[in-house]
Amino acid sequence: MFLAVARGSTPRPPGGRGTRLRILGIYTVIGEVGSAGEVIDREARTLALCERARGSNVNEKTLLATDYLNHINEIVMLFDLVPDAPECLDDCKAWQPLSYQDHFRASHIADRDLAIEAYDFSPPAYKEPFDQLVGEMNRLVEISIEKLDYALSQGSEDVTRLIAETASRNLQDLIGQTSAVINGTEHAVDQAQIDALMEF
Repeated sequence: MFLAVARGSTPRPPGGRGTRLRILGIYTVIGEVGSAGEVIDREARTLALCERARGSNVNEKTLLATDYLNHINEIVMLFDLVPDAPECLDDCKAWQPLSYQDHFRASHIADRDLAIEAYDFSPPAYKEPFDQLVGEMNRLVEISIEKLDYALSQGSEDVTRLIAETASRNLQDLIGQTSAVINGTEHAVDQAQIDALMEF
């Protein structure tokens, strides 16, 4: 199998070292001659994974799958239940964050093996904001559980409902941002906006 590689016409990286290669519309910098083969091999594997992802549950552009968000949606549903069923807080506490690949290792979807393999080859433009948003969702869950636990210990039904509704809404906001990244939107994470979601 031959890999088509086009040299970019843009300037070399700072310092004048390295070669810019354009593959799938993405420029890759090869810094040392000895590493060129490794980089091209990685790009070849990425191309192959993109081909395998077509028509699957894995996005062929980002090599990520929205099925991962089902794990986060579980805690959203639990938050929604807490105001009318306070005992569900125990279920919230039992919920544990899962890494992307661990989620799929425990999954039974048809494309689980592809999802696990493709994750490490997701382009940085998508993988980096995705990983950051997952971390922020897990942080929001932890903060929300602490706030709900305190409100319930104080016997305040109105405060408990307000916290649960806000936690659910803010988590859904982050889920929406993460879904956009998975589906191919290049997303600059607004840390100030995310930090504001944690303050309620």
